[in-house]
Amino acid sequence: MLTESFVAATLAANRVPAHTTAALKDVGIFLHEFQPQSTLRHGFKKSSSQGGCVATSDSHVFAAQADKAVVNVYNRERGTQEATVPFPDRIHSVAYAKSADILVLGTEGGKLILWELATGRVTNSSASHLQAVSRLCITPKNEYILSGSADSSIHLWSLARLVSFEPLSDSYGSEEPSNAPAKTFSGHRAAITALACGHSLISTNFAVSASDDGTCYIWHISSCQALRTLLLPSLPVSITLDPADRAIYFGCNDGRIQAWNIFMHAAKSNVPLAGSSQLPPIQLLEKDSWSAPSADLGSANCLTISYDGTSLLSGHANGAIIRWDVAKHRILNEIANLGQPVTNISMLNPEGFPNQRGPKYVIPQVIKPNLEFASTRNNGTCGVPATYSHHVMITNSMPESEHDEFELALTGPGISQTMLDAAVPSLTMGSAPQALPSTDITALAKTERLEEEITKLKEQLAAIHNVEEKRKARKLARIAKRDELGMKKREAYFEAKKLGKDGDAAMKGWEQKEAEVDEESDEEALEDADQMDIS
Repeated sequence: MLTESFVAATLAANRVPAHTTAALKDVGIFLHEFQPQSTLRHGFKKSSSQGGCVATSDSHVFAAQADKAVVNVYNRERGTQEATVPFPDRIHSVAYAKSADILVLGTEGGKLILWELATGRVTNSSASHLQAVSRLCITPKNEYILSGSADSSIHLWSLARLVSFEPLSDSYGSEEPSNAPAKTFSGHRAAITALACGHSLISTNFAVSASDDGTCYIWHISSCQALRTLLLPSLPVSITLDPADRAIYFGCNDGRIQAWNIFMHAAKSNVPLAGSSQLPPIQLLEKDSWSAPSADLGSANCLTISYDGTSLLSGHANGAIIRWDVAKHRILNEIANLGQPVTNISMLNPEGFPNQRGPKYVIPQVIKPNLEFASTRNNGTCGVPATYSHHVMITNSMPESEHDEFELALTGPGISQTMLDAAVPSLTMGSAPQALPSTDITALAKTERLEEEITKLKEQLAAIHNVEEKRKARKLARIAKRDELGMKKREAYFEAKKLGKDGDAAMKGWEQKEAEVDEESDEEALEDADQMDIS
């Protein structure tokens, strides 16, 4: 049976709701089943979180405490609080990089803190935002971090560069690793209130951002170019996207939901989404809003959508969690009322699919931040500290046919061409503190240099592989020849003994031939070494 659940978090109010039971009195994070039945499964206490300050992994829940410089860590399997982690600055936003197992924290001072959960290593970005980081978003394959701030800017960061031990440059050398943003989207004129990104590959992916100035922008992530401008009848404070990127849903400060169907509008306007930054703003009409049943609901602080895209959940300021029918644009029912303003809500991956496999590994215990890693500059040829260790628990093994592309590259003959092609633009865009537009000649030159170096490396690998194959073939032939000579030597020995002659003398000729084979093999080994050096 398919089971779908969600995690919701609240901001503690001064009053305790009358309908709150004693068991839920101090609960701030709720694990709630969505289907097949709507019921509360578990509650985590001692948390009060602002919007965008809760993130969920397969094994843990992370909640930044409102008005405090701490993050509460909860173990989902045990249902307990595992740790309370202090930080030097207050945390205003949190995001989890899935499969990288990195928690990204946005601080009050405008920095990003990247915490590797399985190692304890912490890295910091530069303070590029002038004010607090209000919203965070991570692209599907962890290429980039999008950070929105109260200063109206949205920065694009290369996650790989922020956590790298060694400088990543196109010249193997001398550049310091950049902890500054790769690009900036600066279309808004007021504080960023909501931020989300699509589910496609980075080359075609887009982001949606909303601001206190009342505008919403749809923009291309790689180029930071605006594709559409949307004007809503009321202020948007939350955003979520359809699982197939067909529609964008906005939660507004008056409790209503506004939806914009991307493909329907593109068909009507006869203009594709890409390359249309010169189009006039699109005004979304008030009559098309999904109206709340009453003003008592309050602001739609957070949104999430079901796995199949048919149900939308909204968390409101009065504590209600509302289920909306996406097809009919109306409320289905109130799932729960948590008694406090709902500030965060996110749908978890469904369980119960046929032949569904769980995560390949889990983090049994989150490793608290280790400042020793941050102070270590270089330790060994690769820059990784000697004490650096990865603490995970392998949960299952998968057949080779189900391994992803990265696993096949690790266990196979090498990195595939598709992975190399995808890596080149990512490295190019993240290689400078102030990246240039994608059409700039400098960026193109860097891309060309990277491609040339990759081509040379591939040629060298192919030459080494060819030499190695020849060496193995010659070695096998030599072994077979030695076996044949050894057999003939033994036959000569026993034949001489049978005739009453000296067996050792009979083997002399064959031993000479074995020595010639060994000498020939040594010469071939020297030739192989020379070819390796040339390659």
